[in-house]
Amino acid sequence: MEIRHLRYFVAVAENLHFGRAAQQLHMSQPPLSKRIAALEDELGTLLFNRSKRSVALTVAGRLLLPKAQAAIEAFDAAAAAVKSTSIGPSRIRIAFPSDTSQEVLVDLVKTICPNDSEVNIVEATTAEQHELLRAGELDVGVLRHPYETQGLWSSPPLRQTLGVVLPSSHPLARRKELELRELQTNILIMFPRLIAPGLYDELLETCRAQGYKPKRIMYGIRMAAGLMVAESAITFRPAHFLVPGPVGQTPDLTWRPLVGEPLHWWTSVVCRRNEPDRRTHAAAQVIFQALQRHDHWSLGTSDSRAKLRRKGDGATVLRHSHDATN
Repeated sequence: MEIRHLRYFVAVAENLHFGRAAQQLHMSQPPLSKRIAALEDELGTLLFNRSKRSVALTVAGRLLLPKAQAAIEAFDAAAAAVKSTSIGPSRIRIAFPSDTSQEVLVDLVKTICPNDSEVNIVEATTAEQHELLRAGELDVGVLRHPYETQGLWSSPPLRQTLGVVLPSSHPLARRKELELRELQTNILIMFPRLIAPGLYDELLETCRAQGYKPKRIMYGIRMAAGLMVAESAITFRPAHFLVPGPVGQTPDLTWRPLVGEPLHWWTSVVCRRNEPDRRTHAAAQVIFQALQRHDHWSLGTSDSRAKLRRKGDGATVLRHSHDATN
């Protein structure tokens, strides 16, 4: 049994609903159900009475809940106390999505490591990062909106505007700009939902609201370009997606803007505690600035930021000013 298993149990116990608990944990329901079942197997007793319409704590579950809550609180307090009194280099655990440029990572390492901080960097999806942050196994992440913000500390959202990428031979490629409803007959290439469930659902909801209901959805990231050409399909990406890079140009594809700019990717630098320590705060600030400098992210408008805050639940934001690292 690990502390994260108790976090899963507490989420389900407090919601009495596996779907809502999974959403709160930013994971899908089947893995959560399996982990609760594994915990019950390890303890040798049922913690929940489940039916098609309801979930209720058993006697054992009611007994475990306050003890699990206390154990999580004690674990977090102990970890914080040890970190605050450590006289050696502080270890900062940071995760990035797979599309982060090497320039962002170089900026981070050059800035943080000279300050006697040990930086552990991993690659992880939004869903994986959110789970690790909530479990206390990650200090800083870069998450795509929307995500459950309760108990986390988030920077102001950064934005990339999405357009349509389609084969150069596609009839719509001759147009200067497109509307979502004009894509109705086209296959859509998407990233798998488990990577960023909230973003996946939000993009499709906007498409449907504006008249585009894909006749078929195919999944691909690295193979997206090949799938578009082979299937005469489309996808949504920022304009810089087709900028020549180390692997060369993509002559068979073209990018077109969408009328009214209805689709965006939003991202924030996220810390696992409401008040991160100085070095974690400094790392978050470096990442926040590097994403804008190197990876085509820009600050949204004040109205957009307010809208995103209303979607969350008590997020705090990173200061813009230069003294955020002081």
